[in-house]
Amino acid sequence: MLKRLGLFLALVFSAQFVNADAYIDLVKKGNEALKTKDHKKALEFYRQAETELPESPELNYNLGGALHEDGNFEEAVDRFQRSLNTVDPKLEAASHYNLGNTYFRMQDYQKAITSYQEALNLNPDDMDAKFNLELARKLLKEQIEPQQQQNQQQQQQQNQQDKQDQQQNQVNRDQQQQQQDQPDQKEQQQKQQPQPEKQKMSKEDAERILNALKDDEQDIQKKIQREMKAGNYGGKDW
Repeated sequence: MLKRLGLFLALVFSAQFVNADAYIDLVKKGNEALKTKDHKKALEFYRQAETELPESPELNYNLGGALHEDGNFEEAVDRFQRSLNTVDPKLEAASHYNLGNTYFRMQDYQKAITSYQEALNLNPDDMDAKFNLELARKLLKEQIEPQQQQNQQQQQQQNQQDKQDQQQNQVNRDQQQQQQDQPDQKEQQQKQQPQPEKQKMSKEDAERILNALKDDEQDIQKKIQREMKAGNYGGKDW
């Protein structure tokens, strides 16, 4: 289970300013509200104190903690990052640690791991940071593996679809080629079909036809002779 360090509540002043008492009073009120888990009230006091000392790393740190507890993780990240602008190694280590916790809550385990590592560089004995670091690594692995499996399945499905498309395209090309070849095949088949042979005239048929022609010629000659005898021949003189 994720453990969390308490908020860093120290107040550091690099220079004196007129409203120091008002600033300290507002920060204390914010701290007390945060201890009672009244996050919204704590934010009100911290934001009022910010008008007195807007660049305070400590105040940005406390604002980050209140925002984190209120569930406003993105703004909490911004505040914790601002709090890193400090010369206090304890504040810097605590800022990295709680920045890691915020990334962890956002399920950005890679950034959480980086933040925990930074915290351990500054404070190698931080057992909470070590615990959270290993937990973030475990969850990152569990987060990545299903995505890798999904990517592999999608790639396999894509490969299978590409193969089916290629096969279908080949079938379509074969069908088109067959349709183009059909007219040539029909023409070739027609050429190969045996043509009907012309019937040959037998010798008997030829003689019969010749005899018929001779009979006709004889009849014509007889007819001409009869007409000549009767004087009715209308032939031309040559």
